[in-house]
Amino acid sequence: MPTVDEKKNQKRRQILDAASSLFLDKSFAATAIDDVVKMAGIAKGTFYLYFKDKYDLLDQIVSYKSAEMLNNAIDNLKKSEDADKLTLSEKALYIADLIMDYLEEHKELAALLNKNLVYCFKSITAADNPEYSQLMESIMKAFINEGYSENGAMITAYIITDMVGSVCCDAVLGTGPYSLDEIRPYLKSAVTAVLEAHKND
Repeated sequence: MPTVDEKKNQKRRQILDAASSLFLDKSFAATAIDDVVKMAGIAKGTFYLYFKDKYDLLDQIVSYKSAEMLNNAIDNLKKSEDADKLTLSEKALYIADLIMDYLEEHKELAALLNKNLVYCFKSITAADNPEYSQLMESIMKAFINEGYSENGAMITAYIITDMVGSVCCDAVLGTGPYSLDEIRPYLKSAVTAVLEAHKND
């Protein structure tokens, strides 16, 4: 039988999934909170137990979808036969490639995430956010095992997240000067350079 916290998380995810679908189909501006609660099958008062307003909902969707995408990429990496033999740089490049491919296949998600990735990083790394703590622990452990300090690991993860996310979204949406195919090898080189720059500081 689900615990109270599990029921709350399930209800919250139900709202996030309904809102994500509506924002992608109708746009954020054209979607009302009434539309969200109707699709989620909840009372309007329940919505305000989890979200302050529609903007808070959008911020939390960005974090939720970004964490979901990152979790999927890490899960795929773990399933790889050579996962244990890869260096941190090789793992990061593997994950970056998966994220680039995912965003290219899901342009609507790129539009939703675009320019909101800094908020996403803050939310995922927040100490009071148990939903993402396991994800962050696995990422931090990988960095620390490679000689990074905890602070250095957080800064490096932030730079890579913002750089890969922003550049990919611009390329996928056509708002940047280069396509994803053109930018991919340079972006991967930049990720490697960032990873090597402050190792063992």
